[in-house]
Order: sequence, then structure tokens, then C-alpha cells
Amino acid sequence: MLNGRDGTGSSRRREVTDLYATVLEVVKHYHGAARITRVSYGAGMPVDRLRNFVDRLLALGLLKSDELDGRPVYDITARGQEFLDTYWKMRGYVEVLERTPSDERPSRHR
Repeated sequence: MLNGRDGTGSSRRREVTDLYATVLEVVKHYHGAARITRVSYGAGMPVDRLRNFVDRLLALGLLKSDELDGRPVYDITARGQEFLDTYWKMRGYVEVLERTPSDERPSRHR
């Protein structure tokens, strides 16, 4: 889902929840040492826009911040992981609901 991909190979507009999940996934990848520029590259977002998302995730308790070499680093919290688990489960349901009826028809063997 990173960089605007939804995991199925097709591009689509990212919703706000997709962006939050992307930021959390990128931060999780760095195991507590995610600097803002690394998250920016991984999420495909400019740093100034990303800071707003990070601030919101910190306020909601989905991310935590620490300092490493005098600079802030971020890590996902247990609550953030819970958000991701729920997000991916819901994405699975939405993808099923968005399938066209022709996608669900069983193939006929002759």
C-alpha cells in the first residue's frame, strides 16, 4: 500500500485513513528509529504535510516519540498496531464489497 498502491497493483486515490496506515506501517518498519525524512520517503509525502499526520498520530497515542542523537525518532505504539490490524481487516471487507458481481460468478466447466 505504500506510495499510493493499494496492494493489488492498481493505483487509486489515498484516503486519510490510508495515509495514517501508511505512516504507521513505515514507522513500524524502522523499529523505533524512524526519522521524519525516512517516513516521508516511505510514505510518499512531503515532510511539511507529514508533520501534521505525525502530530495527529502522536496526539491519538498511535505513535510515540523519542530522541536519538538529539533528533526526534518515532515508533508505533500498541494502540497504533491495533489500528493497523483493524485497518487491514476492514480493507479486506471493503475489497470484497467492491468486487463486481461478475468477479464472484463461479466458472462453468463443460
